[in-house]
Amino acid sequence: MIDDLIYFSSEAVTSKVLLNVGQEVIAVVEENKVSNGLKAIRVEAVSDKWEDDSKNHSPGLSDSSPRVLIGCVTSLRNGAGYISQTTYFSRESVCEGFEPCKGDWVEAEYWIRPGTWSSEAVSVKPLRYKRVDRVCVSSLCGRNGVIDDCIFFTLDSLKLPEGYVPRRHDLVSAVVVESSQSCYVWRALCLTPVHRRDFSAPEEAAGEACGALLQNKGDIEVTRMTNFGTMKEGGCKSMVICIENKGDVPQYLVCCKLAGWDKAKQFRFQMLDKTQRCSMVSLVSLPEEEKNFSDETINSLDSCRKTDTCQTLESSLGNSRAVSPDDCVCKGGSGEKEKCASRKQVTEPEPGRLIPPGGQTLVVIICEAKNSGRCKELLLLCFSNFIIGRFLEVTVVSEEESLIAVREPFSWKNSKSSQALASTKTTVVVTTQKRNSRRQLPSFLPQYPIPDRLKRCVEQKIDILTFQPLLAELLNMSNYKEKFSALLWLEEIHAETELKEYNVTGVTLRRNGDLLVLEVPGLAEGRPSLYAGDKLILKTQEYNGHIIEYIGYVMEIHEEDVTLKFNPEFEQAYNFEPMDVEFTYNRTTSRRCHFALEQAIHLGVKVLFPEEIILQSPQVMWDWNHAQDTQTDGPPTSKGRKAMRDQAQVGVEERQAGTVEASGLVGKTPKAREKEFFNLMLNENQKLAVRRILSGDCRPLPYVLFGPPGTGKTVTIIEAVLQVFYALPDSRTLVCAPSNSAADLVCLRLHKSQALRPGAMVRMNATCRFEETITEAIKPYCRDGEDVWRASRFRVVITTCSSAGLFYQIGLRVGHFTHVFVDEAGQASEPECLIPLGLVSDVTGQIVLAGDPMQLGPVIKSRLAMAYGLSVSMLERLMSRPAYMRDEDAFGACGAYNPLLVTKLVKNYRSHSVLLALPSRLFYHRELEVCADPTVVTSLLGWEKLPRKGFPLVFHGVRVRSNEDSFEDDRYFLGFLSNSKRFNVAITRPKALLIVLGNPHVLVRVSCGQWAQGRGSRRGTAGCKARSSVCTGSLFRRPAGIQHHKWCLHGVQPATGAAVPAEVSPSVSLKGRLWSCSPGPPSALQGGAGSGLMGCGGHSLSR
Repeated sequence: MIDDLIYFSSEAVTSKVLLNVGQEVIAVVEENKVSNGLKAIRVEAVSDKWEDDSKNHSPGLSDSSPRVLIGCVTSLRNGAGYISQTTYFSRESVCEGFEPCKGDWVEAEYWIRPGTWSSEAVSVKPLRYKRVDRVCVSSLCGRNGVIDDCIFFTLDSLKLPEGYVPRRHDLVSAVVVESSQSCYVWRALCLTPVHRRDFSAPEEAAGEACGALLQNKGDIEVTRMTNFGTMKEGGCKSMVICIENKGDVPQYLVCCKLAGWDKAKQFRFQMLDKTQRCSMVSLVSLPEEEKNFSDETINSLDSCRKTDTCQTLESSLGNSRAVSPDDCVCKGGSGEKEKCASRKQVTEPEPGRLIPPGGQTLVVIICEAKNSGRCKELLLLCFSNFIIGRFLEVTVVSEEESLIAVREPFSWKNSKSSQALASTKTTVVVTTQKRNSRRQLPSFLPQYPIPDRLKRCVEQKIDILTFQPLLAELLNMSNYKEKFSALLWLEEIHAETELKEYNVTGVTLRRNGDLLVLEVPGLAEGRPSLYAGDKLILKTQEYNGHIIEYIGYVMEIHEEDVTLKFNPEFEQAYNFEPMDVEFTYNRTTSRRCHFALEQAIHLGVKVLFPEEIILQSPQVMWDWNHAQDTQTDGPPTSKGRKAMRDQAQVGVEERQAGTVEASGLVGKTPKAREKEFFNLMLNENQKLAVRRILSGDCRPLPYVLFGPPGTGKTVTIIEAVLQVFYALPDSRTLVCAPSNSAADLVCLRLHKSQALRPGAMVRMNATCRFEETITEAIKPYCRDGEDVWRASRFRVVITTCSSAGLFYQIGLRVGHFTHVFVDEAGQASEPECLIPLGLVSDVTGQIVLAGDPMQLGPVIKSRLAMAYGLSVSMLERLMSRPAYMRDEDAFGACGAYNPLLVTKLVKNYRSHSVLLALPSRLFYHRELEVCADPTVVTSLLGWEKLPRKGFPLVFHGVRVRSNEDSFEDDRYFLGFLSNSKRFNVAITRPKALLIVLGNPHVLVRVSCGQWAQGRGSRRGTAGCKARSSVCTGSLFRRPAGIQHHKWCLHGVQPATGAAVPAEVSPSVSLKGRLWSCSPGPPSALQGGAGSGLMGCGGHSLSR
């Protein structure tokens, strides 16, 4: 039914897609002239995903082809069952060696039967699996147990060697699969003992016997709910326990008795005969003061036969544990102490009786609360051939304790003064957007409001240390959270203050279809900085002291026009009235950072402040090439080599100690692929990095992939992700980057590798991101990322650092991911980097930070936050710690860094040798090697405008209208010239040609210009005449014989600003959108690849 009015059948649904209740559809409807009913003759699903299903499939994939499903086994019967309640699978479709159980997470290929809505799996295998060696059986309860405190097993589905029964403290090896079993995420498929320990403590035997004692036996079922709850001291309460024979054979109850654990004898009992069962019903409904038995009813009982079994249990069950109650019971009321005191304590064994098939026997338990505290007693029901036990429990509180007990649930109550004030403002919010409604995420992230005192310090320019003295301290584990929280608040205060400057009054909006458009001057230059999904507030003019606020969200941004979504009624009623516009700061990322700081305590010193290196057994065994190791990988000393060999040998021995085989699933030891690398073009340093990541020798210490410009850092990450996916079937990898563009690049590269099958990888986007900004090739992966719960189960998840916080909102915490990669980690602030890191295991997880600490760091706008360290990325901070620092003496043979923690890539595949020489000397210890394609980097050496042929670096000097002396004031910024990291980025972008445009007399005053002293050449400059202030030999000095050129690339004449014909061949295009420094109006220069352009002298030309 559609809207409870329109009938339709499966034949009317286009493309035979599966529809869900609540899904939006478009239908062609006809009316039945006889019944006047409505019937849909065509039903088409409205896709609120990134792309329609027909577009999302890979080329050539038809609707009848198998599709990939990741889901949980929700029901099971006779080996067959359903995945996610909808997809059927048979026993024949399950892979060899895998016996599914309810709760198991699986990956299945399924297809939809033509003409029906039913889906059926053609192959089912575990989503994640692994082998664990030499782990201990933690606990046993009946037929269920736990291994290593984290792996569930049940004897009903566990494969065991013949004759072996697991016992507590047995040392075992097992093959486990991912499964949701209560609080456990792994389930054991098969188990074999490595070493069985003897039980030395008598309580262990008692605990094992207790588990069997509490089970129903002989078709006798006994009430399990035997907890009296909380009672006041002096009170009295009764409870009825039902003993029912559900078998075909009579059972003789020999006797009932109490084990005698409760020395105060607060429990007593009576077995009801046939004449008393009727009165039992009225007993339950009597008032509290009349619900107690009389002395005549509760009599002393004769002793029963004490079998050897009873005597053994009575003496050995002193420390038994209770089971969870699952049945209903009849409870009597509580009476006064005086009325119960005269009754005789009945704790002796009750004479037995025969319980026929289908018959029942009732036992009344009376509890008299005497001593404050928790009390537990054991009731033994002794039958002819077995014993059934039940725990009796009560919590007794004294009169004083009851006076301070909670009397009603806590709730906030408004003060009288606030209720008396009349509201002067009405807020109208926008209806939920369609795309947001798919996720339905619980929004439990705390608000983390900015402290008012901190705001006052910033606004009144009071010393910030008066609010948080910890800012002046060195960062350590004790001040970690408080210091970064304060820095995040400082950045927020600056952002809010900056946005307030752009608030406008009395503006009118124009219509664009059903939406409204606001023109924001300066938006194209980032003033203010707005993004899709940001919130704006429109306010009406005040009328009689009343203002109406309309909350809207940014839907689209085009130059200076912002398309907004408001409440539909407002959009229709708006008649171009003047409105006040207030911009708001989106605090989502900041709140996620604050939350990640709270989770950072789980990462601990090993991850945040690593010092001691403890080698772990390798995750994957590699066949290391000895000669190659000696050259690029071997530790610097024989002592180090021996330590690594010893550690590797330990790992091998541990894995071989207990071999568990599950046919079709797990071999003996995870090994690298036969064809070692997916990308055969990797250089030796890249291969070394992949091996180190896959081995994980120092986990959980972060592994750093130091990637200078153009050295193939992202290519290395792609290879490492693929290797982890195939070599470690229990892995779940999270790949993050600070920006969408960087995350999209990783997803695109993995897609182009064609090494991941559909359903293995997902790209999860922020809720505010729109389809138009997504590359077509990765849209299918984005579609799966719309469901955050489902996306969390994929084995490779790609998202931004901020959007990784969505996983916190569905309850994921430490340990969900086995590997976390952060690409461009140097561009993320440390709190932002912590968001994905908080989801990895703090014990065995592998963290990989890839980036270049010598290039641009995080964008921080607050001068205060920058001064106290927020602009230092986690990557840069770790690289300054002793364990990660450069040490040529200790690690000279390994690239000067400890190869267990850092791999530095040095082969540059981007730039010409002339362009690479300066950054290599200034930032990378002259280690960068030129490996770029000669046909690309030499393509402009013959350009006719080069002052010196064969030298692809030109400085074009121009004079600007500025006071050169004013740049000594630190209030003036020269863009990349005042920031070494920005300077490094600017000069390492071009491949074949670099042109520097600016005033050399200003340039040599700043640090980067001074670094360049003596490095320059007289072969590639043009423009301004030399002055005495320009040092001889400077990079920017005009060589003799070179005249001032009256030209500028792509048509801007420096003297007049007039356009001139482009004199550069089509292959010579300039990258970036830059402005001319010459007198006259600024003009944009066309950008492209293959060359670079810089400018200086009062204007920042780099973007």
